[in-house]
Formats: sequence, C-alpha cells, structure tokens
Amino acid sequence: MILSPSLFNSDLYLIKETLDTLESLGITHLHIDVMDNHYVPNLGFNTGFVSNLKSHTHFILDCHLMIEKPELSIFDFIEAKPDIITFHYEATVHHSFIINKIKNNNIKVGLAINPSTPVEHIKMLLPLVDLVLVMTVNPGQKNETFLPFTLQKIEQLSLERQKNNYSYDIQVDGNITDKTLSLCLKAGANNIVSGGFIFKNNDIANNIEKLKVATN
Repeated sequence: MILSPSLFNSDLYLIKETLDTLESLGITHLHIDVMDNHYVPNLGFNTGFVSNLKSHTHFILDCHLMIEKPELSIFDFIEAKPDIITFHYEATVHHSFIINKIKNNNIKVGLAINPSTPVEHIKMLLPLVDLVLVMTVNPGQKNETFLPFTLQKIEQLSLERQKNNYSYDIQVDGNITDKTLSLCLKAGANNIVSGGFIFKNNDIANNIEKLKVATN
C-alpha cells in the first residue's frame, strides 16, 4: 500500500515540521491538490509550490489537477516536474493529448474520475495511464461523506487490470479514514490519499499509525 498524505489539509504554517515528520514516519509520496475555483469550488496549490517541494524534498510528488481544461496549463505543470500528474476525465475532451504530453516528458500520468462517472467511460484510456484515481467524495467540497457505491468502481478497475494485464495503480481520495481504508483496500485500491484524517489535530504520527493498523 502506498500512503499519500494530502498536504492541502495540513497546517501550512508548520510545513517544514510536517514534512520532516512525514519523512521520519517512512512516507514517500505527497498528494498535491491543485484547484481553480471553477472545476471545483475551492482554490489549491500552484506550480510554484510544486517546484519548491521538488527542489527541497525527496518525496514522490503526486500532482492532482482539479481544474477546467487542463490542456491549457499542462505545460506549466510539466515544467514544475512532479513525478505524477493526474487530471480529471470530466474536465477535458483532449484526453490523449494530455496523456501524451505528460508521458513524453517522463512523468507518470493519472486519470481521475468523479463519483458519478462510470468506469466504462474510461476503458479505452486504461492502457495508457499509470494511475486511476477514484474519487470517493465529490471533489473540492467540504465535509463530504464517503460514498460506498464508489467501491464498486474500484472493484471494476481491479478486474480490468487483472483481465488485461494492465499495471496502473488504483488510487482513492476522499474521506479516507481508519474506518473506510480497509473497504478500499479490499475492493482493490493500492494507493491511498488521506488528508483530513492524517492531519487532524496535527497528531500526524498517531493518525498514520491508526491507518496502518486498519490495514491488518
């Protein structure tokens, strides 16, 4: 299991201390939410933040674009050099263009789908991507509850991966706690994004330990 803490939920005033704590706990991936207040009703990080993290840390940076028409700014995010760039299927009609540009720059590509988007809509793109992100809440909203029907999509993606010998990671994002984590793993997810739970009360070590216990 890959655990990717979502920094958007952290206390940015304590960012250096937070990153040191995560590294000491064996965390290797960071999830970076980019939001434009159009595709989702919130604002998130930008390319400068990604570049700074890349320059000063050794984490694998997973950049999640929750923005309209990602094709218009994809080159800016490529220039920031994250390790993974994930964009939303629903946010563009230029899927293959974006995938090719990302992969041609030796960056892994992820494809995200919202809770209401069926797996069938992305089947033709599955051979082309390194990661599929199943949103388990509606993205960009506050205090959303975990949507159990999304587990069926994780199961579908797991079956497709096995049947066709694909190699993409199945990532989940949205109210992942010690209660919902095991459900996602059982359905076939192997890459877990968690923010609100990990950074709750800034009790990072204890909260991550709870997630690890939940995997047993």
